[in-house]
Amino acid sequence: MLIAAGLSKHFPGKRVIANFHQRWPAAGSYLIAGANGVGKSTLLALLAGALEPDGGEVWIGGARLSSEAALAKSRLSYCPADCPIFPFLDGREWLDFLRSIRPDWRSQTERRLLAEFGLHEHLHTRFDHMSLGTARKFMLTGTLAADAALLLLDEPSNALDRASLVALQAEIRRRSERCLVLMTCHDSGQHRDFGIHAEHCLTLS
Repeated sequence: MLIAAGLSKHFPGKRVIANFHQRWPAAGSYLIAGANGVGKSTLLALLAGALEPDGGEVWIGGARLSSEAALAKSRLSYCPADCPIFPFLDGREWLDFLRSIRPDWRSQTERRLLAEFGLHEHLHTRFDHMSLGTARKFMLTGTLAADAALLLLDEPSNALDRASLVALQAEIRRRSERCLVLMTCHDSGQHRDFGIHAEHCLTLS
């Protein structure tokens, strides 16, 4: 389902990803762990097509990301660790925008996550007035409401309250039964919280 072959990425004065090879199946949940600065976010951005590699290639469901970008990206939904949303948008406007561009959008999933994350009272709050946790929950809702074959979640548990974390864990367990969920975190021990088998954990160093 997802193949990385020889991926490399350099930034000024630093090689972050070097000749990375990995293959993931079409379904299941997998974890990439490691300390800050080892390249977890960079790797996920390369797999999502949000960053161009200096070398190597990515295939998503057989589609080559470099030459079939539209097809490959249509099969994934990506939640970065930061919050790259225009600050003047509110939560409702952000979700409406995503719905307008994602043919695989599932309104039922959106409604359920809005309730489970406690977001209804923040739908008309601008992103520049939201707490980090609230903004992250809108980002996750927008990512998970797309019925994509591949979910890429960068540090998805960051800044979440306990109830929202439990809801996220349950959603990842559900989705991993029929699609590939690839997430990053600092602590490889988190695999137990998300129902991820130890052999499905990759630690970068």
